[in-house]
Amino acid sequence: MQSIRTLTVAVVAVLSLFGGGTVSSEAVTAAHCRGSACDGRNPHTTGCDKGATELRPAIRGEGGPGLHLRVSSRCSAAWVLFDKGDDAWEGWIQIRKGGSYPVHASPSRPAYSLMVGTSHAYRACKKNVTDNGHVCGAWH
Repeated sequence: MQSIRTLTVAVVAVLSLFGGGTVSSEAVTAAHCRGSACDGRNPHTTGCDKGATELRPAIRGEGGPGLHLRVSSRCSAAWVLFDKGDDAWEGWIQIRKGGSYPVHASPSRPAYSLMVGTSHAYRACKKNVTDNGHVCGAWH
């Protein structure tokens, strides 16, 4: 019985020295989709929001919270993010010759749309509160 216990302690010690039983941080933060497989998916729950960049400038329109176009190179996907603001503000990420994913601003937190794969032509748009018109950024 003593030799089994000694052997177990030795094995655990060796494994801890060589990293046995550990999971790399890269595996933990791996994205759950890429490209068109990200269409209609949540950027946060898929991990695509980690390390995402912003295409500038933010869309301001007639005021209100800024609408930011975010892009994840590791997921090959894009989405829009509203700064905190009155929920009367509406924005969306639009797919050329396709649909769009809307988002309303939130007074308590930034709010984001679902994603589109960057193989699609896409742009960010924001609705004007006063005249129901809208302003859009450039196509990407």
